[in-house]
Amino acid sequence: MPATNPDGGWGAQRTPLPAPPLGLDPAQRDGKLDPLALRTFVVSTLSPQDRRALRERLTPEERARLAAETVGPEGERLLMVRAGLRLLLGQMMDADPGAVVLDDGPCPHCGRPHDLTASSPSGRRLHFAAVGRGDLIVYAICRFPVGLGLGVPDGPGRPAWLRARPPARLAAQQQAVARGRCSPPRDSSVEYILRFVDTAPAYNCVVSVALEVPYRPDNPVFRDPPTE
Repeated sequence: MPATNPDGGWGAQRTPLPAPPLGLDPAQRDGKLDPLALRTFVVSTLSPQDRRALRERLTPEERARLAAETVGPEGERLLMVRAGLRLLLGQMMDADPGAVVLDDGPCPHCGRPHDLTASSPSGRRLHFAAVGRGDLIVYAICRFPVGLGLGVPDGPGRPAWLRARPPARLAAQQQAVARGRCSPPRDSSVEYILRFVDTAPAYNCVVSVALEVPYRPDNPVFRDPPTE
């Protein structure tokens, strides 16, 4: 039997999930979400025209709040990250980005930010997560509770990269817990599916993704091929 440790053995051989760049065309629609969408976003590559177009995806209240919370370059970065998230959610939900309702406050049960959700005017509901290092932002949109975690290698080479995987995985699992399931004891009705995101080595980071999906023995979601 293969090793089940997600940070070694069988887990170390899994191919990272690809995360293509976020398309900035608001007309792009991707309603077929089966079951996870990952996108990367490099803030520094945006032209002034793209920045203005993305800002229009934010609600006036969001722009005012983010501008008040953080000033300077970091404030601009937060605006772009939030605007990119709204654009992606609009693409996935076939809705106007500004009309999507985001629930990303602390959990009413434990106070931690997890199981972030978005709802469209038509009633469609999706889960999302975002994580970034420097200019690189990674988004995840999913039909199930999803989390993203970030780990920073402590040196060059694959051993340092592998050491960075456990903290990334744990952070992703914490985000992927469904609200209402954070306080009762866990049972066998759900299972975690863990994967890592393929990002350019230039960003010197490990990004992991965790899904909390309903358990079914025949569930085909992200099943690996047989190893025999």
